[in-house]
Amino acid sequence: MSCSNCYNGCTQIVSDQCIKYTGVDIPVLGIKTGDSLSYVEQAITEFLVSTLDGTGIKLTIDQNIICQLVSSNLPTCGDLTALDLFNALIKSVCSLQAQIISVSENVSGLVTAIDEINAPYAIPSCLEGLDSTSTTHEVLQNMITSFCGFVASIGDTYVKIADLDTLIAQYLQGQQTSDKYYTKMVPYVAMEFYPIPGILNNFDNTGAGISGTIWEKIYLCNGLNGTPDKRGVVAVGVTDGTMLGNPMNPLVNPTSPGNPTYTYNAGIVGTNTVQLSRNEMPSHTHAATATLTDPGHSHTYQQDGVGTTTSGQDTSGLRSFFNVNTSSSTTGITVSVTNAPDGGNAPHSNYQPGIGCYYIMYIP
Repeated sequence: MSCSNCYNGCTQIVSDQCIKYTGVDIPVLGIKTGDSLSYVEQAITEFLVSTLDGTGIKLTIDQNIICQLVSSNLPTCGDLTALDLFNALIKSVCSLQAQIISVSENVSGLVTAIDEINAPYAIPSCLEGLDSTSTTHEVLQNMITSFCGFVASIGDTYVKIADLDTLIAQYLQGQQTSDKYYTKMVPYVAMEFYPIPGILNNFDNTGAGISGTIWEKIYLCNGLNGTPDKRGVVAVGVTDGTMLGNPMNPLVNPTSPGNPTYTYNAGIVGTNTVQLSRNEMPSHTHAATATLTDPGHSHTYQQDGVGTTTSGQDTSGLRSFFNVNTSSSTTGITVSVTNAPDGGNAPHSNYQPGIGCYYIMYIP
C-alpha cells in the first residue's frame, strides 16, 4: 500500500512523504512541527505562488492615507490583497492619465480664452478710474464695486411694481397741496388757455405770471420771456431737415414746387389773404356784346318804257326796259362788339375757421 506521512515501516521509498518536519511552527504558512516534508513543501509552494500573483499577500492599510480615487477602485469586501492594491493603483493612474490628456487637449483653447480675457478693454464712462491698460482683475473689481453700489441704491432709486400704484397715488395726493399751477404742467409745452375774466390780472405787461401767485413761472406765449409768439398763428412741424426720421412726404417737402420751408421759431410763414395772379386764375372765357351800325344802302329795279325813248322819239309798238336806281338811305342801326373787364382786384381770405384762445407755457 502507498505510504503517506509514515515514518516507520515504510515500504515505499518517497523521501518527502516519509520525512518528518522538525522545525518551528510557521502559522502564516500553516506549518507545524511533525508535518511531513511534502506537506511543508506544498505549503511553501502555495505561498510562493500566491506571493508571485499577489493573491497571497494580505494587506492592512490605514484608510486615512488612501485617496478617494484609489479607494473607489478597491474591493468593498473580503481581505485586501496586494493584487487588489496593484489593480486599484493601475486603474487610478490610468484615470489620471485620461484626465491629463483631456486637459492637455484643451490647453490651447484655455490659452486663447485667457488671452481674450487679458485683451485691452473698451472702458465705458460709467466705470471710473479705469483705462484701456487696466487688468482683468481691476475691471472685475470695479464692476463688482459698482454693482454693489447699485444694489445698495435700489431701495432709494427704484420701487417694486406691486408698490407702484400706491406710490403714484401718494405722490398725486401730495401734489394737490401745492397751489402752484406749474407743478402740474410739462415744461416748454404751449397749452391752450381759456381763462375766466380777471385771471389775466395775475400776469405782468410782458405776459409773465407774477411771482408769489399761483401763476408763478407760467408765461403767455407772446414772443417774450423765451416763449414762441403764438398770436394769430398755428404750429407746424419744421421741414428744414432738423427733425430727423423717414423721408419727407412730397406734399410737404420744401424741395417740391410751392411748398414752404418751416424752420423752428424762425417767424411766420404764410398770410391771411391771397391775391391771385393771372397765371393762378383758372382758364375761362367772357361773353361778348355786339353793337351794329348801318352804313346805308340802295336798290335797283327795272322800269317798263313802252313807246318812249330817252330822246323823245316815238317808239309805238315797241317794249323796252331800263334800270332805275333808288336813292341811298340808312336805317340808323350800328353794331359793335366789346369785351368788358370784370373783377375788383381784391385778395381772398386764406384761413380756416378758428377760435381765439391764449397760449401759456411753463418755463422752469
